[in-house]
Amino acid sequence: MTARHRGWRNARRIALVGTALIAALAYGNHRWQQLLRVQGIEQLSWQGLRLVAEGPVLHHLQLERRQADGGRLQISAEGLALAWPERDDEGWQLPQLRIAHLELDWHPPPSGDSTPAASLPVLRGLAALPRDLTIDAFDIRLPCASGHCPLQGSLQTRHAGAHLLPASLELQLRHQGQRLALHADLDGQTDLRELTLQAHLLLNDQPLAQLSSTLDNRATEQAWQGELAVSGLPETPWLWEWLGQWLPPLPTGAAPPLQAMQLEAGWRLYWPQGPLGLRQLRETARGEARLRARLPEPWPLAGVGLLQGNLALELAGAAGDWLPRQLQADLHLTQPQGTWLEGLPETLRPKTLQLQIAPLAPRPGKAAEDTAILPLSLQLRTQGPVQAALQGELHIASRQPDWRIELDAAAIKVDAPRLQLSGTRLERLNARLWLSGRLDRERLQLALGEASHLNLGQLAQPGLRLERLQSELAGLHLVAEHTDGALHELRLSGPLRLQTQRLSHPRLRPQGWAWQGRLDAGLERQQLNGKLQGERGLGVDLQLQHSLDGTLAVDARLADIFLHAGNPLAETLLDWPTLLELDKGRLQGNAHLRLRPGVPLQGELELRPKGLSGVYDRSELGGLSGRLQARLHGPRLELRLAELEVTHLNPGLPLGPLRLRGQYSASLAQPLRGQLDWQQAELALLGGRTWLAPASQELSSGSATFAVQLEGLQLGELFRLYPAEGLAGQGILDGRLPLLVGPAGMRIEQGRLANRGPGVLQFRSEKIRALGRANPAMTLVAEALEDFHFGLLSSDLGYDEQGKLRMALRLEGRNPSVEKGRPIHFNINLEEDIPALLTSLQLTDRVNESIRQRVQQSLRKNSDAP
Repeated sequence: MTARHRGWRNARRIALVGTALIAALAYGNHRWQQLLRVQGIEQLSWQGLRLVAEGPVLHHLQLERRQADGGRLQISAEGLALAWPERDDEGWQLPQLRIAHLELDWHPPPSGDSTPAASLPVLRGLAALPRDLTIDAFDIRLPCASGHCPLQGSLQTRHAGAHLLPASLELQLRHQGQRLALHADLDGQTDLRELTLQAHLLLNDQPLAQLSSTLDNRATEQAWQGELAVSGLPETPWLWEWLGQWLPPLPTGAAPPLQAMQLEAGWRLYWPQGPLGLRQLRETARGEARLRARLPEPWPLAGVGLLQGNLALELAGAAGDWLPRQLQADLHLTQPQGTWLEGLPETLRPKTLQLQIAPLAPRPGKAAEDTAILPLSLQLRTQGPVQAALQGELHIASRQPDWRIELDAAAIKVDAPRLQLSGTRLERLNARLWLSGRLDRERLQLALGEASHLNLGQLAQPGLRLERLQSELAGLHLVAEHTDGALHELRLSGPLRLQTQRLSHPRLRPQGWAWQGRLDAGLERQQLNGKLQGERGLGVDLQLQHSLDGTLAVDARLADIFLHAGNPLAETLLDWPTLLELDKGRLQGNAHLRLRPGVPLQGELELRPKGLSGVYDRSELGGLSGRLQARLHGPRLELRLAELEVTHLNPGLPLGPLRLRGQYSASLAQPLRGQLDWQQAELALLGGRTWLAPASQELSSGSATFAVQLEGLQLGELFRLYPAEGLAGQGILDGRLPLLVGPAGMRIEQGRLANRGPGVLQFRSEKIRALGRANPAMTLVAEALEDFHFGLLSSDLGYDEQGKLRMALRLEGRNPSVEKGRPIHFNINLEEDIPALLTSLQLTDRVNESIRQRVQQSLRKNSDAP
């Protein structure tokens, strides 16, 4: 029993230990999986793990990691051998790691975050790597300019453990049997406050570039100095094909011979304590730098083009202000490319640029304090669709902080035989500008000198063409204020004169125009003020203003037009009514137009005629005065007549004065189908008047009815004007005429006239007497009408669209000398062709001579018509 009991107890202990071990393994696996998920490791596996005396050996390792920002890393390694960790005074260290073959595929985050600036903590973190890391061969796929590109080679790094320094790097890259090697040695103090880097770049074991650099971080500020030298090599076209995968596209056909290029650079920079980055260097660094470049053959610069020539440059600067102490350049750029060209239309982009800068002898009599000024001669030429040249003198005073750059005696020449800019065609462009200016740490100033001008043989757009356009630009000033390289104020101002010998537009008669005014343009507002004058007499004072929000405001004032000297509107506007001639009076006007993105167009126009006289069609008019206002708001048009008066009208018989006051509104889509409102519509007629009572009329149907009232018409005045021999009389008539106006014309239906009180009608004509003698039935009529005293004269009348007037006349009265004055009643139907009547009246000497000529021409055309 005792033995059995002891066996049972041992079995129970083994079970408890096993259970605990299983639980521990399960928990450990759970924690391990958690760690993998936190690190984004989706796959981790290995094969062939074994332990030897030197350390663990792993036949194969596979890892895939996906970052939260979308980046992905895949690693596959073969033949890993890791030496056992060693402990020294600084703690545990990994002495050696060797990898026979490494495959790596890295896809960066889609956001394309930039690499952070280098710092000492990053360097210290490299000490955690094995002291001796060797990768016999690697195949890596990394992002490149053309997508995802492979790299093949080997790597060996060594460092001193926890102190890191000294450290070395041996990197070998292989491509199509060629080798590119980088050897770098990093040394310095153990606290990393002083670092020295020596690097050599070799191509097939021949030196290509050397770098020597020292970073000193021991004092209150950091210091960085170094030298870089690049020497030529035999021709290696394969290198550019390979580098083309990693660099932005090179200009077409660019494969420069390396042996032709020489480059030397040196620098000594100081900046406050902090991380090292390009922004810190640009904004806070001080010091000096030099560059010597010799490019006897075109050399491709990504984002610039093919550069050829020589450059010698020495710079000195502080707090972001870097200016040359010496500068000499003779550079030629072909096949230019890059973002610096994107702001120019393609037709303006140069094909080649040539820059020449050379030392200039100091001016005689310079003061001693000007010895720090660097005088240079500057020449810049471009070839392409536009040929341009800049030639002048630069005087650079590099004394800090009051540095300045002065441009003197500069001349700019621009010539282009033909240019196409979007929908605009330019021909024979020619510009000559004389320029001076100054740049300092706060302001840029440029001024155009005397005789600066720009000429165009022709400027053509759809519907618009300017010929022989000349502009005078002398006196224009450009001022730009900046702080720390940021522009916060820009102003272009000065006089501006433009003149074209011929302007053609579908709405205008071809003629010459001239503009003289002033330009004031800034970042937030651009304004142009001046006068536009046509060679045929029309003048307009214009003000154009463009705001930052895109609003364009145009204000125009028409120069007073005195029509006795001619009508410049008729000589300018093709749409001027050909039947309207004005030869007296004065016309004034002004307009305002406002355009804003996303807001309906707004405009206002006001015309103020005063005493206008002339001819419209076959009617003479005189004394036209008043005010006409038009307003445009998006799709709506409003017209307003304020106190419009025409002193007299004469379409063959004298009328007037005419007085109108009212308004009209309609949509631009249907301008003739709107709302008409009037407060006054009155015309003096035959000693009386005709008028419309104030009312409104909707014209949406295309037709309208007006109740025309007649009051106080004098029979004597009518018979004085009516061309009937021996007809006279006295009396007053009133009436009402329903006037219908439609697409076919106007007509009157059921009109009514009647006398106001008794009157006299006298028709003493030898023709009517002869008719009475020949026809006894007409004897009484002829005798009665010679002196007929009526008590009733009324008529129903109608008028059709063809101009026929029909009257049903009822006449009641007596002739005191006929049959003892017994009552006599007449019913007379009359018909008159009003256009023919007016034509006969217009052929008399009571109308304007030009009207009579128009009538005669119309009659001749009608008689010649088949």
